[in-house]
Amino acid sequence: MLRRARLLPILGVLLAGSAQAGTLTNATWFQVMDTSIPIAPYALPMTRTAAQLGAAGSSTASSVAVSLSYPAFSTSLFVSKTPNGLLDLHVFVSQGGPQAITATAGMAIGAPGVPGTVIVMTAPHAVMGANQSIFMVGVNTIVKVPLRVGQAGAEPLGSLFESPSSPQSPYFTILGAIHVGTVSFFAWTAGSLMFSGLTSLGSPLPNVTAVGSFNLTPWNGGGMVTLVSPSKVSIDGPLAQRRTVSFTKLVMNFVPEPGTLLLLGGAGLALWLRSQRAS
Repeated sequence: MLRRARLLPILGVLLAGSAQAGTLTNATWFQVMDTSIPIAPYALPMTRTAAQLGAAGSSTASSVAVSLSYPAFSTSLFVSKTPNGLLDLHVFVSQGGPQAITATAGMAIGAPGVPGTVIVMTAPHAVMGANQSIFMVGVNTIVKVPLRVGQAGAEPLGSLFESPSSPQSPYFTILGAIHVGTVSFFAWTAGSLMFSGLTSLGSPLPNVTAVGSFNLTPWNGGGMVTLVSPSKVSIDGPLAQRRTVSFTKLVMNFVPEPGTLLLLGGAGLALWLRSQRAS
């Protein structure tokens, strides 16, 4: 009985110490940039892998901590004739930057927000003919749209670039018509966010929901965490009125560290069972 009494406290310590942290083994960033902000109908995929993100991190049963860096990225495209058939456009998209993420099932913090910009400009024809049409980047900026992934906030749309003395205006002009717009950014979340009242050029759009998840095992921190970060564009004006939402999703997989203490706990349990049979 004395032998058993000595083994029980040791066994309790071993089993308590067997709860291990997890290690990030994979992270994928899923993003579709909706460049229909405000009038260019094109969805640009911007997905990145763990290797591209340089992602590293760890988990416990109730939280994760991850660092990554979205690699500097830029691209441009021409859009021939917007839905209203009035303009040819040049769209320039850029994004990139580091971020540290801390998340639980109830909240997530990403700092700083991964920044980016969508710049929509006019695109005049350099060559026009029966069989070809070559565009040039125009000199007129229609609108500059800020991007920010993972951190809450709001910024205006406008055609003026930000400066300490002249902050970006929420107003911009399309064919002489004044428009006003704002982008609302939402922080990472493992929960869900539903958006209603969405419209495009005055036509209603279906409700959409961003859904995350937090599925880590309580004893070793292994499993999968999905964070979502929506952004909502609100524009009022005669040619580009809309309420639209786009989403970024970060899927992370964690694997428990080698369970050395768990093995010791198993050995202690075996020793205790042997003592039970001997007593």
